[in-house]
Amino acid sequence: MDGLDYCLGIPGTAERRAVIAALSLVGMQCVGEGRDCPHFLRIVRSVQPQVVLMELSLPGNVMETAAIIDQEAVAAVLLLEKQTKEPKAALALRDSPIMLLSLPVNDQVLTSVVDVLYREFQRRKNIQSELQTIKDRLQGRVIIEQAKGLIMKKFNLDEQQAYRLLQKKSMEMRTPLEKLAQAVMRGNKV
Repeated sequence: MDGLDYCLGIPGTAERRAVIAALSLVGMQCVGEGRDCPHFLRIVRSVQPQVVLMELSLPGNVMETAAIIDQEAVAAVLLLEKQTKEPKAALALRDSPIMLLSLPVNDQVLTSVVDVLYREFQRRKNIQSELQTIKDRLQGRVIIEQAKGLIMKKFNLDEQQAYRLLQKKSMEMRTPLEKLAQAVMRGNKV
């Protein structure tokens, strides 16, 4: 965890100091603090830390702010709550990647949870990136198939011949097959 940056949204001085002390022991650095949810969100968006820690008593809508940070995949989110008989946020977070810890918390527990939370956040981000790559490739294949269909109709070719024609033109023009297919779809000549 050495070198991870985090932003902190904890209004209580004692809790704030305890969290900063625990995280600094494992090499994490606080790169921003917020006085309320809108201010905190602006800081998080501008600083882009790897982890965000927010206490539920931070003025504003903490749950909404946490959800925005998570949806925008800006940082891993850890919510902190002063110990009460009934945790306020536990039910709302059941199907969420956002975690909740009760304060005060043991230093080792805090750093372990932050580590696991950050690793899971990175894993989710990698999966989303891979999924986007697959979607982009699939869209490219769809465009190529559509262009192939137009060429089949226009030149009365079978599927394999139309694809070979696209490939040949792509190599001759030194243009990626997908870009050539887009040109065909716009009505440009092959």
